[in-house]
Amino acid sequence: MSTPPSRPPFMKRILWLLAFAVAVVAAVHFVRRADAPPPAPSGAAVRPAGPDGVPAQATSSLPAAAKPALAPGRDAPLPPRGTPLKDAFAELQARANAGDRSAAMRLYREVNRCRQLRGSQWRNSGASDELTARKTEDMTPEQLRTYQALLDAMELRQKSVSDDQSLCDGAGDEMLGSLVANIAQAARLGDADARACYLGRGPLYDTRSLIDHPESLQAYRDDARSMIDAGLASGDWRIVDLLQQAYEPGAQGLLAGLVGADPVQHYRYLKLYRLGAEPHRIAQLDRQLASAAAALTPAQVAEADEWAQSNLRNFQGPSTAGTPQGWDPCGFGGS
Repeated sequence: MSTPPSRPPFMKRILWLLAFAVAVVAAVHFVRRADAPPPAPSGAAVRPAGPDGVPAQATSSLPAAAKPALAPGRDAPLPPRGTPLKDAFAELQARANAGDRSAAMRLYREVNRCRQLRGSQWRNSGASDELTARKTEDMTPEQLRTYQALLDAMELRQKSVSDDQSLCDGAGDEMLGSLVANIAQAARLGDADARACYLGRGPLYDTRSLIDHPESLQAYRDDARSMIDAGLASGDWRIVDLLQQAYEPGAQGLLAGLVGADPVQHYRYLKLYRLGAEPHRIAQLDRQLASAAAALTPAQVAEADEWAQSNLRNFQGPSTAGTPQGWDPCGFGGS
């Protein structure tokens, strides 16, 4: 059998750029969905307010400039969508600190968009320059169609960047440095996406800010266990997956450091996750379970199996649907 001819370098570049374009379109769609109004609270625990009406430790790791003292009434409308962050930040921050979940959710997502913008602009410019400089005289009809699709995707990306620039112009380092603290506050107020991100990555989501605010590590220690309980109570499969990974002996990361290695707990949460899995993931999870069970006694396995079965009723839908292999707990706006 003859070996198929390799693709010419031009086609390899075209295929790479097409993959880039598809990723761009998906990312733009995801970010726009991320900015949709939040659903009603799901009953997750909210940190009780202190005497000043601000949730306890809600601003423990915020930069000083990100602690406005006054907040409008909670029923007042939020600033209109598209308001530059520099103009909306103080009000959103005050309302988030006072326990307004909608303000907290919008704030951390917009701060994240602006933080991501700084890092993505230069990466995208190189691909755009290469694409627009490409000569089309020798392209086949199929290549021309691919090239046009790439141009259309790049135009969409440029429109998205323009929107983000309008949102982010004038947003300073102190505003962007509040990202982790605002993710934490939204998580305290019951936002499931923020909770999964904060438990999964915590202050490590913004390591530059961590250097300036090392106290955020203590805040993570103080908050994580109540957030775990809230996530499990609300039936969030992401928390189950994060826990089964964190309890595994040898696991790394903040959550693993907090809970500590525990083979029994690892098996428990892995078993629960397996009971809710989609068919295409079952075989692999069964192999993982067999490996985890080898370190336990038969009595421990039986008890863990019973625990997982009894707790399955707290969860709805497949465990693996929102947690594909390699999923990002902070995937609400890019990583």
